[in-house]
Amino acid sequence: MRRTIFSRVAATAILASTSAVAQEAGSMQTRNFIEAAGQSDAFEMQEADTVLAQSDDPQVRAFAQQMLQDHGQLRQSLQRAITQAGLKPPAMGVGADQAPLLAALQSLRGPDFDKTYWKHQALAHRSALTTTQLYAANGDNPTIRQAAASAVPIIAGHLAMAEQMQAKTVGL
Repeated sequence: MRRTIFSRVAATAILASTSAVAQEAGSMQTRNFIEAAGQSDAFEMQEADTVLAQSDDPQVRAFAQQMLQDHGQLRQSLQRAITQAGLKPPAMGVGADQAPLLAALQSLRGPDFDKTYWKHQALAHRSALTTTQLYAANGDNPTIRQAAASAVPIIAGHLAMAEQMQAKTVGL
């Protein structure tokens, strides 16, 4: 009797979890893009917060302020598109691959801090640009694809600025 009740409970739990996965809206491609975009925004915003707390360089601080503003707007735009598409918003945290970079930056001071920030921002924006361009060109959800297409020029501009500043720090 106990075994039968346990089997029924286990079977019900398995069916419920399978049903929840099957009912999650959006393709794997779309969910992966949304998660990657959210993690990218979170990383860039947390690094910018770190800059404002630790850097004295006016150019670095100005770029960080711009990142907070632009990525806050990009995040809001993506959230609107997610809602409009009827999708579940992802957790918006830093990705596992980005957390060590953030921790490394937070441990630095002075010119090494600023140089590392530019390096991280060039790397992060290069990755974000590639991911966003691919989804904008080939994404299967038109609403999310439009949000990605709108983000491309902003991310490309950030990448250009970060690469320019990174080039200036070579040899420092």
